[in-house]
Amino acid sequence: MTLLPPPKPSPVPVLTDGVVTLRDHTERDVDEIVVMCRDAEFARWTSVPVPYEREHAIGFVRDIVASGWADGSARCWAIEALADDGQQRYAGNLAVRGALVADIGYGLSPWARGRGLMLRAMALATRWAFDQGGVAVVHWRSHVGNVASRRTAWASGFTFGDTVPRLLEERGEAVDAWTGWLLPDDEATPRTTWLAAPVLEGDRVRLRPWRDDDVPRIVEACSDDRTARWLEFLPSPYAAADARSWLMRTVEQASLGRAVNWALADPVSDLALGSITAMDIGGGESEIGYWAHPDARGRGAMSEAARLVGRHAFTAQVDGGLGLRRLRLIAAVGNLASRHVATSSGFTEVGVEHALITRRDGAREDAVRYEALPVN
Repeated sequence: MTLLPPPKPSPVPVLTDGVVTLRDHTERDVDEIVVMCRDAEFARWTSVPVPYEREHAIGFVRDIVASGWADGSARCWAIEALADDGQQRYAGNLAVRGALVADIGYGLSPWARGRGLMLRAMALATRWAFDQGGVAVVHWRSHVGNVASRRTAWASGFTFGDTVPRLLEERGEAVDAWTGWLLPDDEATPRTTWLAAPVLEGDRVRLRPWRDDDVPRIVEACSDDRTARWLEFLPSPYAAADARSWLMRTVEQASLGRAVNWALADPVSDLALGSITAMDIGGGESEIGYWAHPDARGRGAMSEAARLVGRHAFTAQVDGGLGLRRLRLIAAVGNLASRHVATSSGFTEVGVEHALITRRDGAREDAVRYEALPVN
């Protein structure tokens, strides 16, 4: 068995808020680190070796963490918190990497997730970095799709930046990254409203959040010629990777407070029947956009979905709605199905704009503009 060297005086400051403690790593953490790094979800979003062995954990504590603190290149703490058995327990890692310009990395053991521990750890570490660590900015980068990491950064007060293609290298692959930053004077509170998609029940359709198992239905819908005719921006051919990328863009928009997207689902089978979005939210207004799976056509599902979204949009925020005062909708003159949805769900035609829509075949088509206002 490989042993760690005898303990030496630690340069690692101990930080605590009474619930979470950030401290130096010790030999006692090795077995817990192994458990965390063997967790499939942890490995999915990090570059830890797979398979992960005890020797890797020993090297991490003895070499990587120690050298990072020694030369100031990476200040990595062990996170400790109270477990369900009443004992203080290793819960994960948090590292502030870099000196003046830093970035942050973090991860929790499975038992510690969903308890708000990382939010507390982030507050402790970033405050120390700004006040005592000589850091001027902390950047956050995460694989696109790591929603848990994005939620933590959002709740910690990070300002989200652009999604950057191929910014990160993981396991020999370049991956797209979500980005953000935190400045010394930023408050550790969300800078946007992360909009949720509540379940909205109708007679013909249920509106619910999307799930991973909906991807094949998205592919079917977006591969349909009738759908693609009016959505010229859709990739062709349309693959599962395109569906997942689209779903991640809906997450981005929701986290920025700009859009809410729902899956239309059959109220009995729960199969996805289409998409409806309240998008470009701002100034008390939003535009409604939608597309349908072939299975949804001719059953009134999209018209009912639009009415449900309209009701939610005009409901006051204090009552769980979006609190909007006007909805907009645009449909190509020749898209009779979409125009029927608009009129049957309470929208009023307000004008025609020439050559606004580009069809899949490249032709330009006039568009009808509609609006809806709250019913007093």
